[in-house]
Amino acid sequence: MKKFFTAFLVGLVGLSQLFFASPAFAAGSITPSGGGKFVTGQTFTITVKAGGTTFDSLQGTIKVSGVAELVSFSAGSATWLPGKSPGNNNQFVGIVSPTSSLTVATIRLKANKEGSGSVSVSGVRLARSGSEVGTGGGSTSYTIGRAPTPPGNVEVSSSTHPDQNQFYGATTAILTWKPPANGATGYSALMDQAAETVPATSISTTETSATFQNLSLGTYYFHIRALNGDGWGPTTHFKINIKEELNPSLNAPVITAVERTGTFVNDVEKGTVSGFKVKGITAGLTGFTVNLVFTPGDKLPPAQILSALLDPNGGWEIIFDQPIPTGFYAVITRAKMDKVVTPDSAPTMIEVSVANGGTAKIITSDDLPKPDLTVSVAGVTFSTQKHLWVSVALIILFAVLVTALAYVLRLFYKRWKQKKSAKTSPASSPSKPISRL
Repeated sequence: MKKFFTAFLVGLVGLSQLFFASPAFAAGSITPSGGGKFVTGQTFTITVKAGGTTFDSLQGTIKVSGVAELVSFSAGSATWLPGKSPGNNNQFVGIVSPTSSLTVATIRLKANKEGSGSVSVSGVRLARSGSEVGTGGGSTSYTIGRAPTPPGNVEVSSSTHPDQNQFYGATTAILTWKPPANGATGYSALMDQAAETVPATSISTTETSATFQNLSLGTYYFHIRALNGDGWGPTTHFKINIKEELNPSLNAPVITAVERTGTFVNDVEKGTVSGFKVKGITAGLTGFTVNLVFTPGDKLPPAQILSALLDPNGGWEIIFDQPIPTGFYAVITRAKMDKVVTPDSAPTMIEVSVANGGTAKIITSDDLPKPDLTVSVAGVTFSTQKHLWVSVALIILFAVLVTALAYVLRLFYKRWKQKKSAKTSPASSPSKPISRL
């Protein structure tokens, strides 16, 4: 406590020297910085610093004026006299160890509305060892303008390709859009096949619709952003998927034969066959390409070609020159040209086998192995389980009928026996009168 009072007295002596010292040299100053131009909604900081010379005591008054809201006012690290710490429009008086730079206060302001203002420092006195070394003050001003409101997202829709996750056969895409809520003076828009393209910052249209014709198969992206007086808005990306258009009036390709070629190879060890061809015809079509879809398809080598161009008569053949694993395959055929595709054919079953020298052939349901459905019960063989249950049901029904018939016959016999007994029993004799003696 004694040390505190000693330091406090030393401070008072120093401050008294500050107040009554002669202005021998006044190069030091206390000035604010951090002003400038801001927009509504921003928060900015004004810093008040003392410097320009070495000092050990200081005083002055900071004043915040204008439209900005005072959020906080933090005093620096000096020792401030009671009631004399930095505050808005409050004189501060403090002492420090000799220094040439000190943050006196940090002021945070919020720009809630348009207008202007300033932060100023006046009544400055800096001293060292009782000699005044600075009296310079200063101010910094700020201006608050309206916050810019660039356009929001452009809302895009399509009458030809409404669902961005679906594929459509139409090769003409019609797109329309609505201006953002805060308006637009123009748009920058383009169509490509990249998902995240950002259009250039130049107006390409002021319309609210666009049409793109003769699009090839694939996925496209329409990119658009709006411009208003405050700048460019974010980019909207709209996806368009185009696939082949099914023409149900066209005939599906038909597989007519599977034949060996001169390069037929039967690899028993690997269980594969190669060197055969699948032939077929597509009635009424020319210029189309036929495609085969195998199930299971993951067994086929990736290098195996599964398509061929139709000849002028609609015929086609595909050579299987890659090793095809043995097994049964369901093969569907379809043909397409440009953006038109035929219906799928019914599945054709093809068997690939290394047995008997190797083969690849079309099979029908009659060629497939039949499961053994016979059932034997008590030495009796039934062709199917269904046959067994039908037989059991008939036996049960027969047993029920026999039981019912036996019951009826027994009732009939019982009644007949009762009637017969009644007819054969003797009649009661009439009573005789008692004679009197």
